[in-house]
Amino acid sequence: MSVDIWVVNGYFDGQRFSERGPHTIVAEDGRIASIEQGDFAGAIKNHYRALRGFDATVVRVPFLMPGLAEAHAHLFLDGAELDPKKRMEYLKADQDTMLDVARRSVQDSYSHGVTLIRDAGDIHGINTQVKEEFRGRSECPVIRAAGRGLRKVKRYGSFLAIEAADTQSIAGCIEKIAPYADDIKVLLTGIIDFKTGQMVGSPQFTAEESRLIVSYARSYGKKTLTHCSGLDGLRIAVEAGFDSIEHGFFMDRSILCQMTNFQIAWVPTFSPVAFQRDRPELAGWDRDTVGRLDEILDNHYAHLLMAHQLGVPIVAGSDAGSYGVPHGAGLVEELVHADRAGVPLEANLASATSVPRRLWGCPSADIRAGNTVDMIALPGSPFELLDNLRHVISVYRTVGRDAVAA
Repeated sequence: MSVDIWVVNGYFDGQRFSERGPHTIVAEDGRIASIEQGDFAGAIKNHYRALRGFDATVVRVPFLMPGLAEAHAHLFLDGAELDPKKRMEYLKADQDTMLDVARRSVQDSYSHGVTLIRDAGDIHGINTQVKEEFRGRSECPVIRAAGRGLRKVKRYGSFLAIEAADTQSIAGCIEKIAPYADDIKVLLTGIIDFKTGQMVGSPQFTAEESRLIVSYARSYGKKTLTHCSGLDGLRIAVEAGFDSIEHGFFMDRSILCQMTNFQIAWVPTFSPVAFQRDRPELAGWDRDTVGRLDEILDNHYAHLLMAHQLGVPIVAGSDAGSYGVPHGAGLVEELVHADRAGVPLEANLASATSVPRRLWGCPSADIRAGNTVDMIALPGSPFELLDNLRHVISVYRTVGRDAVAA
């Protein structure tokens, strides 16, 4: 048996913040056995030595919380690469090159405290390959992979998805995707034209087609997530019953009310748009375009707070791998954006810890007796200084039977 003891000043258990430390958290064989207010490390260590004949490991850290969950990443893309030509050339790279990038993305995520990643798809299936490669290994996150996504013929998303031409071909496409995917990713709309502040094109799939996609996905036991922005697409998304709406720019209250009623999750992905607003010189944006980016983000902030108030399940995802959004660090920035929107910090942190795991049916990482160890240590409480989220001291998680520190 192995015993690990943490003494902390405060901790966030996945739902609530506990301060007024110290607190003592004890794990046996990688599973949390007890949580007590007070510093009992010495007494507990003596107990195990005297009665069971072995030593316990004691660690003192300022703050603990569950490992972070990144809800929207593309592991095969390097978000820190800012040269547009290199990014375009990279899309023609071979499998080995893309796998190397994905491996670095996984490690970068872990170093920032991310212990669960949902990869939102790539046409090459790199995400499913790297998922299998890292399965069960220490010092890396658990990967949930969407495999290859689904798009309409000749519409946006060639680097992410296979094509469906009509209702007849949808079943065949889902049949190809489902065996290798944990979730079915659908590109329901295109991209935003930042110069005009409007969506490019109409929705890719009709309401009827979208309902078919969701129905076929459910027949395979798969949840669905949809790349979707703009009211036309959002109306279709909620009518079809997708499990999660990714991005969701140009949201409105009526859509949010429906999302609340049907408990459709929202992954708002501020980071790619915010990066272009903050670094307009890289894309050559003029002052008018920057103003439109500001308007888009302000609208997004307002509707995220509204979503929280209405009870929409909010899940943090950064679209890591997108231009200017590095893996790991991007998720922390996403939490900073939600904080700026006014989302209370307990709910904000839950969106990157307990909420996604619950919605996806993953084992809980909440710091509670009975749960396996899946925690990160910070240099201080994010409730005192949000910037503490950027400086992960250690990651502790159960691999096999023991709690492994990295």
